[in-house]
Amino acid sequence: MRLRLTKISEYQFLLCLKHSLWGSKSARFKDWKNGDYLAFIVNKALTAIAEVSGKPFKSYQEVWDKDVYPHRIPINFIHVLDTEQRIPILGEVRDILTSEWGTRYGWGILNQQILLNESAEKIFKSIHEKPNSLEKYVSNIDQLLEEIKKSEEVVKKFKSKRGRPKKEAIELEKKLEVKEEESIHTKAQLALIKLGKITGCSVWIASNDRNRTYRGKPLGDGCLDTLSHIGLSEEAINRISLIDIIWIQQNTPICAFEIETTTSIYSGLLRMSDLLAVVPAINIRLFIVAPTERQGKVMSELARPTFQKIGLNEYCRFIPINDLHSIFKKVEDLEGYVQPSIIDTIAVELEEEIKGEM
Repeated sequence: MRLRLTKISEYQFLLCLKHSLWGSKSARFKDWKNGDYLAFIVNKALTAIAEVSGKPFKSYQEVWDKDVYPHRIPINFIHVLDTEQRIPILGEVRDILTSEWGTRYGWGILNQQILLNESAEKIFKSIHEKPNSLEKYVSNIDQLLEEIKKSEEVVKKFKSKRGRPKKEAIELEKKLEVKEEESIHTKAQLALIKLGKITGCSVWIASNDRNRTYRGKPLGDGCLDTLSHIGLSEEAINRISLIDIIWIQQNTPICAFEIETTTSIYSGLLRMSDLLAVVPAINIRLFIVAPTERQGKVMSELARPTFQKIGLNEYCRFIPINDLHSIFKKVEDLEGYVQPSIIDTIAVELEEEIKGEM
């Protein structure tokens, strides 16, 4: 078996699916053969697998929105995973890649190097063991593209004003101002709760914070009362229940947030690390939310060998608290039009990201 991997955005992935094509700026396909497999990674998770179904060719007809990618090869998608079924590059998958390409396996993905035999078969099998949602994606491809496009338009609008004085952000700060005894931590939790609900998620607040009050009301009002329905073991639930904020979709945790204003950053990272260790196959994005001046401290803590060993430094990202409040203000009236991925627009990579061609 011959298999390659590539990283791509959700929108570009959907375009590949719609047109049954893969493209490149360079003539890289001369060694690709009919029957070779290409596995797609979206948001650091295995998402789909396609089979090369024809000879490479060159075309300037517009397909992708980011660039032309004139060097093209036909592909036939055979397996697509729903968001909650996607397989993060952790555990066994990460072990396969590091055994083949070392800890900087991102270069192997970037260059679409070939995996052979047992390694390829293990990646292939991991995807095929999950339910196949290919028919659902094909039937709804135009609707899915439109939803992603709307979300990206919101992101562009926010980014176009980012870095400039923001009247909206100032107004939000005034609106969220509370008595001195009410902490920055509490305000950040409230913003994450409201933002999660706007994006269509159910929200869990740490069990030891749910009765904390904000302007006379418990923070836990309108949040989940239990995590028993998300299909994790009792041990995993005990660990996850102390994470500050969790966004949940279709009974699956998709984003976890630890807010670190004055407390030890290590304790929050340890809870994240425990979660990945207990359930390495869970497809969840991890974020540390803190004042900008604490970013260096977060990076220093993530450099610990215990966190690097399981790849936490690759998955955990940093969100400045001021940007959290700003993005919330931008989308607070757009419920139903914003996806949870909106949080990615303000998240800072804590390890240099290796960018693929798409």
